[in-house]
Amino acid sequence: MSNKLPFHILIALTLFLFTSCAIKKLQIDSDRLPISPKSSTDYRSFYLLGNLNSTDAPDANFKAIINDIKSRSKKEDFTLILGDNVDSENFNRKDKDEKDKEAFKNKLEIIKGLNSSVYVLAGNEDWNDEGLKGLKNIEEMVEDVLDNDEAFQPENGCPLEEIEISDSMHLFIVDSQWYIEDWNKNPDFNDKCEINTREKFITVLADEMRKQRHKTVIVAMHHPIYSNGVYGGQMSIENIYQPSIENFYVPVLGSAWSFIRSQGSVSRQDRYNPLMNELMEEIKSASTDLDRVFFVSAHEKTLQFIDHDHMKQIVSGTTVEEGYASLGKKGIVSSGERGYAELRVYKDKSSEVFFYQVKNGKVKEVFSGDAFAKAVPYNLDSLPLITNDFKKASIYKKEETVKDEEYEKFYGKHYRTLYGLDVKAPVVMLDTLYGGLKVERAGGGNQTQGLRLVDSLDREFNMRALEKDAIQFLKSAGYGTVDVDKYFGGTFPQELIRDFYTAAHPYGAFAVPRLAGAIDLNHTHPKLFYVPKQATLGDFNKTHGDRLYMIVEKPDDSFKNSHMFGNNQDIESTQDFFDKIREDEKYRLDERMYIRARIFDMLLGDWDRHEDQWRWAEIVDPKDDEKVNFIAIPRDRDQVFARFDGELLDFMRKWMKGSRQFGVYGPNIEHIEEFSQSAIKLDRAILQSSDIELWKEEVAYIQKHITPDVVSKAFNEMPDEVKDELWQQTQQDLLDRKENLNDIVNRYYEHFLKFQTLKGTDKDDYFTITRLPNGITTIEAHRIKDGEKGTLLFSRTFDQKLTQEIWIYGLDDDDVFEVKGEGNDLIKIVISGGKGEDQYKIENGKNIEIYDYKSEENELKEKNGAKAIFRDDYDINHYDTEKVPSTAAKPHLVLTYNPDHGVAPSIGFTKSVIGYERNPYSSMYGFKAQYFSLTQAAKFDVFAGLGNAVGHWNLEFKGLITTNNYTENFFGYGNDSEFDRDTNYDANRIQLQRQEAGFHLIKLGHYGSKFDIGIGYKAVETDVNVPAATRITQLRDDYLQFHANYEYKSKDNDRFPTRGMLFKTSTAFTDDLSNDRYFFTIDPDLTFWNAINDNRTIVLKTNLAAQTRIGDDPYFYQAAVLGANNGLRSFRTERFAANYAINASGDLIFDLKPMKTKLLPLRLTPYIGYDIGKVWMDNTDSTRFYNSYGGGFQLSMTGLFSSSFSYFHGDEGGRLQFGLTISQ
Repeated sequence: MSNKLPFHILIALTLFLFTSCAIKKLQIDSDRLPISPKSSTDYRSFYLLGNLNSTDAPDANFKAIINDIKSRSKKEDFTLILGDNVDSENFNRKDKDEKDKEAFKNKLEIIKGLNSSVYVLAGNEDWNDEGLKGLKNIEEMVEDVLDNDEAFQPENGCPLEEIEISDSMHLFIVDSQWYIEDWNKNPDFNDKCEINTREKFITVLADEMRKQRHKTVIVAMHHPIYSNGVYGGQMSIENIYQPSIENFYVPVLGSAWSFIRSQGSVSRQDRYNPLMNELMEEIKSASTDLDRVFFVSAHEKTLQFIDHDHMKQIVSGTTVEEGYASLGKKGIVSSGERGYAELRVYKDKSSEVFFYQVKNGKVKEVFSGDAFAKAVPYNLDSLPLITNDFKKASIYKKEETVKDEEYEKFYGKHYRTLYGLDVKAPVVMLDTLYGGLKVERAGGGNQTQGLRLVDSLDREFNMRALEKDAIQFLKSAGYGTVDVDKYFGGTFPQELIRDFYTAAHPYGAFAVPRLAGAIDLNHTHPKLFYVPKQATLGDFNKTHGDRLYMIVEKPDDSFKNSHMFGNNQDIESTQDFFDKIREDEKYRLDERMYIRARIFDMLLGDWDRHEDQWRWAEIVDPKDDEKVNFIAIPRDRDQVFARFDGELLDFMRKWMKGSRQFGVYGPNIEHIEEFSQSAIKLDRAILQSSDIELWKEEVAYIQKHITPDVVSKAFNEMPDEVKDELWQQTQQDLLDRKENLNDIVNRYYEHFLKFQTLKGTDKDDYFTITRLPNGITTIEAHRIKDGEKGTLLFSRTFDQKLTQEIWIYGLDDDDVFEVKGEGNDLIKIVISGGKGEDQYKIENGKNIEIYDYKSEENELKEKNGAKAIFRDDYDINHYDTEKVPSTAAKPHLVLTYNPDHGVAPSIGFTKSVIGYERNPYSSMYGFKAQYFSLTQAAKFDVFAGLGNAVGHWNLEFKGLITTNNYTENFFGYGNDSEFDRDTNYDANRIQLQRQEAGFHLIKLGHYGSKFDIGIGYKAVETDVNVPAATRITQLRDDYLQFHANYEYKSKDNDRFPTRGMLFKTSTAFTDDLSNDRYFFTIDPDLTFWNAINDNRTIVLKTNLAAQTRIGDDPYFYQAAVLGANNGLRSFRTERFAANYAINASGDLIFDLKPMKTKLLPLRLTPYIGYDIGKVWMDNTDSTRFYNSYGGGFQLSMTGLFSSSFSYFHGDEGGRLQFGLTISQ
């Protein structure tokens, strides 16, 4: 029987290798028939080329491809060169000849002759050699040879570019390599990019995609989102008959490496490598709302067409070299032979895909197929004639807003009745409003249903439905992996969210203009209209019209020089405002007006004031025309006067800190810290000079100018139908809150002052930090002019009683930081030098932390007590307005059952402190406690950690202690240890007490790896009645252990992996301090996940693990063990103990469709499994393998709970287990 296990493994591996091979030959899905050419010529073609990175000169086949495109293309068409343009090993190397440069230049010269617009993208090869510097060399060559400064996109090593092709087509160009690059290699990374964090890239891409959801969207990026090629996890036949490791021929091991590579995505260029998978899953999520999206890519040296419903993937990477691919999941076409692809998108939104192959200088069409059918236009002829000037309508149907007394008591009254109330609104035909409006595109909100309008002067307006979209919110909240419309429509979450929206006053925004005007604040002028379905809406009639809408100006540069925004020079977004403030000290924020606007937010109860809720008017300073002031323009006032009342929300505010921003509008703001949660990051980013006195002055100004008469006139702008007692009460609440503004602002400023950020400019700045007695610190910043202090940027004084921490950013260029003075009770100050050659003059470094780039020539002669870390670490040295100190708490509640322990509940808690330096935490601590009902024992774990304690390594402490009645099982040593099923479970339980404490240095890799090295102390005290068979000679043993562990994890999906690998290996050296004993431990563990059907709903999960103890024989609690939790699921825990163990398992897991419930979708994931394993001692010859077989299921409801149930049977009977985990 000893040969069966490796034999089975060999058979399974062989079957897998030969049933999933990628080949060169053209393969076409047999269900796809060739299409007849359309007679219409009203289309744009996208010609797709990729992987030009050959050092060879352009051959006849390459020239034939370009000539073929030239013969087909029109001026309106696009040719996209999809990355990997050069051989990275040769292009930028000075010690190499010019062969690669000449080869690429010659290819560009040929491409230059095309009729179409040409865009060249970056691939991983273009980044590889010299990173950003090498990429710029390629960009310059492309622009020079093609004689087009826009030909290389995105420019400057940035991640995203957009091209609006037409009213029905939009092109996104993404540098996918940017996301997975090592950003620490170059201090100039993202230096010229508005998008400078991965999080911001995902946010911007999702927002911009949402705006184009009515169009056919083409996303061009080097790496494919779907692939059935080598990078997508397919093995080529060449890897089997000619196996290699990184291009070196290695028999046997080469095949194993190829298998591991295909399943484990161990290269960061592989589709399912963790960081790459993170990027691709985020892009898929951002594309959820798009009806028609193409991803066009190269990377793979293949031609592929993959059809994922509304997402189509085209891979075109065989322009120069050949590769391997298979049809795989959803594949329509695959080929490794040379050629290119063409995408045609017609004006009617239909689209077709063509593939061409080239041999011996001749191009031949080998596939043509439909992609998307033409869009069915809205029947404008069916529109009724609009004759009414006014229309009465409600936001919700009245019956949806009628609730009983108990409901309103628990969930609150909100403004629910107003949402079901018919109000009289002007009926508007958009082509006559404001001189004539037309629809430009869809809106981009996560909750609002809106359109972007434009008038004859190209001024933009937003048209927003007063009814918000709960389904859209659920998609944006992370439920986009299921069909939200199908599984959430009509459910409790949708109804609850729709009801939650009624807490906002639906007509409150219409009162804001008069209130803002009374205190001279910039503001927009929202108007209420009933917008019927009409010709101007075109196809947007499908989702818009016959509802109440707000139409309001969109403050941007289209309103340049407008009197309503202060006769401005220009209007900037928040990002552009940040950039200008940094680049030149002539740009200054009018802090007084911004503070006035922020106090006005508090007066209105507007809690949703993030960065995008603001625009900034550029106005020349009337006192100095060399200076430009930025005046704040608040916008999007849809959360004013909100009333989040009801017992449920009262309870949540009491116990859940995050819900406290949702208050009940009234005379006061109870939880000012949480109310200001969305606004305070911006406050701290831009308020550099002002103190509490300016806030008080602005409170007085508002109190003086917002009079009862102003309030009355403002509220009269609301529809007559809503002017009831609640309308009166809200006015009184506003006036009462106005009187309380001093208290509200004082409490907010106290919170605001606890942590501060101060910044210089992107020029040379001089920072002077002076420590004074009694906890006082003054900080001044000046521009450096001619080597001396010049223009004062700011001067601030801080008191340690009020301010706990200050972060100072030098930003770019060469800055000087001087710290002097001998104060006491010092405020903690973090100095981030940023880019440039900075100088540090530290006379008193107490409670000072300095961070800067190691590769820059910075000067720090004396630390004098300061902590200084000079390291090329992008995340540490980069300025990000979103980066602030914070804490995070995570509770843990699990309930399990098994026959050895009985019911075993566990509770836990982890708290993370996130400061300036983090990885991902700055410090953390927590505990876990578990109780075992059958033995009435308990186990306690404690842990704590420091992020980046040693370079990029975290230092963690872990401790464990059990009660003295804690038990572990022992049945004897060896594979043939006896088991008597009639014996009571207690017969094999040995009472012991464990005490453990150890330190771990842990490094988390970006691409799925984790390293853990450390030292620990362990003590085990056993019961006085311990059996002699255990070999234990004394009641207590103490151990010193050194360990080194490694883990690599790569899964395409955490919930249901269809491709993935988990490799873990634990090694340790254990020294028995109580006896002259020591031994080594080596425990490798390898798991694969692989889908075995085309739909990828059935997955084979396989596991192979081993345990080895070398040296003096370990005691039973240190042995290699197999049992319920270690490989044999039908056996008792610790059933077999020995010096060596090996086990394998295989599970077939089934991904069933979610079940719709009234709460959340319920997922049932059943599986069947088989285990096999054995243990053995030195000098024993037992060949018996034990096995288990059975199955179970996992039942989960995202965001609430997950549970598991299993039953396995084996040679010693069956075993039932279940578990329940409650999510936070």
